[in-house]
Amino acid sequence: MNCMNASNLSPFAYVSENYLKGPVKAVFINFPGLGGMEMKSALDIPDIKLAHDGVLFVYPFVNPWNWMNAQSVDFSDKVLDIVIKKHSISGKCPIVARGGSMGGYSALAYCMFTRHRLTAAIANCPVTDINFHCTERPDLPRTFHDAMGSYGDISKILKDRSPSCHPEKLPDIRYLIIHGFDDKAVNKKSHSDKLVKLMRKRKMDITYVEDDMMGHCGPMKYETVIALESFIDSIIK
Repeated sequence: MNCMNASNLSPFAYVSENYLKGPVKAVFINFPGLGGMEMKSALDIPDIKLAHDGVLFVYPFVNPWNWMNAQSVDFSDKVLDIVIKKHSISGKCPIVARGGSMGGYSALAYCMFTRHRLTAAIANCPVTDINFHCTERPDLPRTFHDAMGSYGDISKILKDRSPSCHPEKLPDIRYLIIHGFDDKAVNKKSHSDKLVKLMRKRKMDITYVEDDMMGHCGPMKYETVIALESFIDSIIK
């Protein structure tokens, strides 16, 4: 059969279950940056200790130009369905969306549209206004039109799926947003600064780390790494 299930999940997603040494304490669903085509087969070094401590990492193999469109949300939901059932994960287990750049946007947008109840989102240098971002660089329009399945006017759907345009669609969970002052790919003021201001106005649980030494998604200075680790520790312990 061609349907995705627990016995054939590896062509569709990477799940770090081989690192587990005990019960699942948290699930991190991770989304790639624009153009990311890797079919991950192992964890990045910083995540190995977390995996041994009980974090199960899930990497859905979404389209590299997906911009968390409806199809990508549905696909990611189904991957999580399989993982949750296979590992008998209870409703009390934290589920965290994570990513950088387009993946940072995806983490936030997934919170907006998933049918799963998430606990937190971690977004590094995220795009938060995809309608504006479509005009921000010459390499971007084709990716948005491809993701949304139209070469007509897609401004409404981009606004509808932008956290900065609809902060009320973000669930009342915990958020960590990190952005570098020297980000040349995703403008800090137009994206993270704008969204964080709106979230704070709504009195949401937002931690905003502004890194004066960082470019796009890295490298992070020591204080930023510590803030990230502390945020994660507060969720899984």
